[in-house]
Amino acid sequence: MLIVAGKGYVDPQHREALLTSLEASLRQTRAEPGCLDYVVAADPVEPGRVNVYERWESKEHLAAHLAAMARPAQPTPAVLGMEITQYEIAASSPFQI
Repeated sequence: MLIVAGKGYVDPQHREALLTSLEASLRQTRAEPGCLDYVVAADPVEPGRVNVYERWESKEHLAAHLAAMARPAQPTPAVLGMEITQYEIAASSPFQI
């Protein structure tokens, strides 16, 4: 399993426009084979920050998704910077509080 997580920054006044512009691609990605979760969401503390979280069954599924993303996308507000990390997960189990 892979987790891709991180953050991106946009001008705070354009954050909602960015999130709205991504909605269709989020829905499409969640329906792709191997996608277990895919979220880009507004950060509750920093006005210009969006948080990214993806969970994939395998590297191959993620690679297929990234290859499909090579097609031209609709224009969105400019992303000012991103910090994204990929994690390879060997095992997982439910977390109980």
